[in-house]
Amino acid sequence: MMNRHCPQSCFFLVVSALVAALVPGPVGVALGQGLGRDTSVTAAPGDTALHRAARDGNLVLLRSLLRGGADPNVQDAAGQSPLLEAVAAGRLEVVRLLLTAGANANAVSSAGRTPLIQAAERGRLDIALLLIAAGADLNVSQRGSGTALETAERAGHSELAAMLRKAGARSSGRSVGNKVCVRPWKGDGYCGTVEAVDRTAYRIRVTEVVGCENGCPANAECSAGRPVGGTGGLHAGDVITTVSWCLTHTGVAR
Repeated sequence: MMNRHCPQSCFFLVVSALVAALVPGPVGVALGQGLGRDTSVTAAPGDTALHRAARDGNLVLLRSLLRGGADPNVQDAAGQSPLLEAVAAGRLEVVRLLLTAGANANAVSSAGRTPLIQAAERGRLDIALLLIAAGADLNVSQRGSGTALETAERAGHSELAAMLRKAGARSSGRSVGNKVCVRPWKGDGYCGTVEAVDRTAYRIRVTEVVGCENGCPANAECSAGRPVGGTGGLHAGDVITTVSWCLTHTGVAR
């Protein structure tokens, strides 16, 4: 029976210490810590002690688990690796430790996310540099997010985007410097070079008008409410801001 003078938390601390002492190695540590965890939090299917240590930034437990033979590339039910968990949580030193232990810098989750795309979304230049040094593929593309370069640009992380471009990163054809077209007027419209990306907003310098000889009607989203071509409409040299879903052609040859 639990001592009435000792609260439940005290009881868990005592039991956790006993388990850690009786069960050798990292397994005992993980079990002991697990007894004191808040059971109201439901772990993701396949969530392991390594995932939790990476997410929490627990370097002591992480080293113990890895020394005990834990697989640094184990995945949960969503295909999430401990490295992806660490990047998502912004754990720089955990990322460093996992990569040193053999974690795959190109492990892809079930949703198609890589550690580098995750770092790009969060603007973690320091983590991105570690991943690239470990061999991360610069140009893997995730559906809905694009490449790491596109992800960084869309999130407004210009310094990280510049580093990725310098390292040789490419986009899927809708990044800064790429030529795109906005032609929702039955194939007519305009094409231009992307000058800046801010989340879903694309600033484009128009290089040519396609069709629209007599002017295409103004469109609030795709032409900022201005007609295209014709008298007083958009023409080459103009700068326009449009939204991502108006881009009908990307990666257009110059």
